[in-house]
Amino acid sequence: MNGYPSIKAYVNGKGKSYNGGRDVDSMHRWIEKIAANRGSKGGSSKCRPGMFKSKMKHAVVPLCETHFPDAKAKNDWIVFYYDHTATAEMRDALNSVALELGNYPPDINKANKKQIKIRERVEGLAKKHELVTTLPSKGPFGMDEIAKVGGVCCDCDEEHTAFCAGSMQQGEDVLKLPQVFMVSKGVRTVLKDTEMSAKALISAVLQQRAFVAKASTGEKAEL
Repeated sequence: MNGYPSIKAYVNGKGKSYNGGRDVDSMHRWIEKIAANRGSKGGSSKCRPGMFKSKMKHAVVPLCETHFPDAKAKNDWIVFYYDHTATAEMRDALNSVALELGNYPPDINKANKKQIKIRERVEGLAKKHELVTTLPSKGPFGMDEIAKVGGVCCDCDEEHTAFCAGSMQQGEDVLKLPQVFMVSKGVRTVLKDTEMSAKALISAVLQQRAFVAKASTGEKAEL
């Protein structure tokens, strides 16, 4: 190799090559830009973890206004807005949903991550939760998560409180916490009457993805 050694930053296990100037200011700006963009499509260590503190047990991603899945986010999301009234049972239900949809806690051993095809995962969940699939003859393909799962702690600090207040405003109505939304391509769909159980939430996600027979639809709100 000729010239300077290669420089890379690793973010969530992915390398980002540096091709800028070799002066301190240029490198510093590059590092700050990477730090600012980290998690901009959903989730960041800067968001308060709230109920989902364990990086070994919890697959629910802490979210906040600065780090929230937007219209460019790759994945569909199910997002749990909550405050001190949320129970441990709700926390465990959301975490169960995250795991069943193919998410893993950030610090879990890689050997414990099972690669499962999306179609097989959907068929397994439909059987477990007694749902009727509406899958095409082939697909869906890939081994990604069916959806990501996030949690917003609404009373962890002033920033989170303000963000939740705006999110809970639906026209002239104010939604009550805890509340769950589906988020897809920048559009939030409130699951207003959905039971806070793993079965009900899994069913809602699979309906949103058109993987199982659909019941009633939620109310939509642009982000």
